[in-house]
Amino acid sequence: MAKLGKEHKTTSFLSESCELKGHLHTSGGIRIDGVLTGTLNCDSTIFVGESGKIEAEIATRSLVSGGEIKGNITAEDTVQINHPGSVQGDIKTCNLGIEKEAFFNGRCQLLRPKDNPKPEFKKPKVPRKVIPHRD
Repeated sequence: MAKLGKEHKTTSFLSESCELKGHLHTSGGIRIDGVLTGTLNCDSTIFVGESGKIEAEIATRSLVSGGEIKGNITAEDTVQINHPGSVQGDIKTCNLGIEKEAFFNGRCQLLRPKDNPKPEFKKPKVPRKVIPHRD
């Protein structure tokens, strides 16, 4: 069995009892078993467990999912949808795998590795601070 490099290690975890709304960026791998709504930007691999539910725009190196995803996925390397997982949204990647009985509803664009630059999202704008004597 090949050793996983640092870029494939899971360094963050969103457990089944957690719900997160907003923008999440992680440089290491992340496993999601809870609920995430918003945007997700990962420089490594995203693992979505069977109890994971994501409603987000996703930009990552790789994604492996057995959970429920609603939103577009842009992956620099690979997207793998495992049973009983489901994806509703568009996928842009170099490699796509869909296991038997997994669900996919959307469009897929398979790219050559040299034509697939690293995906990035703009960070959400932070509201300006209130200035009491002016506002």
